[in-house]
Order: sequence, then C-alpha cells, then structure tokens
Amino acid sequence: MKGTKTNCTARGLVAAFLLCAILALTSSAHGQPMPDVLGEWRASLERVAELNAHGRWSNRVYTHQAPIAGVEVNLMEGPGPGTLFVPEGEVAANDAPLGFSSTYETLNVAGHRGILERGEILGQALAISLGKDRTLTLETKSLSREEFLSFAEKLTAALEGK
Repeated sequence: MKGTKTNCTARGLVAAFLLCAILALTSSAHGQPMPDVLGEWRASLERVAELNAHGRWSNRVYTHQAPIAGVEVNLMEGPGPGTLFVPEGEVAANDAPLGFSSTYETLNVAGHRGILERGEILGQALAISLGKDRTLTLETKSLSREEFLSFAEKLTAALEGK
C-alpha cells in the first residue's frame, strides 16, 4: 500500500509539472498583451476568456478624452478562431442592394492584411490577420478613417513588441 501512495503522489507531481509546463508554453505562444496605454489612448480592464484547447479571446475598449472617442478591440488567438482569410490583391466593394450600404476594402496595416468595413449606421470595423491563428478586430463609431487606421497601426505594432 505504501508503494502505491508514493507512486500516486509521484504521478500527481509529474502531472502537475507537465500541466504547468504546457500552460507556460501556451501563454508564451500568444503575442504581447494588449497595452494599458497607447499614446493618448487609455484602455479598460482587459477581459480574457480561455477557450480550452481552442485558444483565447481578449477584449478591451480604448478611449481618449479630447475629442471623446473610443475603439473596441478584440484579439482572438488559437486554432478555434483560426486564421483570418483576407483575399489577395485589392478588393473594394459594397453590399448594396441587400445590406446596410457598407463598403469593404482590403488594405495593409503595419505589414498585415486586413479588411475594413465602413457603414453610415454601424461605423467602422477592421479585421487584421496577425499571422497563424491570430486575428485582431477593431470597431469605432467616433473616428475618421485616417484616425482609425492610425490607431490600428499603433496597436498592431505594440502587439508585436515593436
């Protein structure tokens, strides 16, 4: 009996060690965390949801005071969300006559392919492929196209540790 307890304890310690090692490797596989401050932008508390073996989802809202503006940011990482597909070449289209009169265009943001959706009612949304199994999405109703893309460039660079 005593040998059995020792074997169980040893197995438990090995299992705990392996779990810690796997978690450490998994967390280091993710890129940089979303920054608390990005120039004049301040972030809300980061909400993170671990998606078991499927990855993780992080969410923050960045705001600044003058003028008052906000950007909601989601970072999805892992095989569950997968890799964002962005068509090759330039795409510029709209969803008329069935949609909300939104326009879509492909573009490059900090060296990454993205899709920008702009609509009169819903504002702007940008999805950026950050590489294998990493997608960054940003949404705003308060920024101009130029301000929005500038913010996206800064955040993408920060997420890559640049």
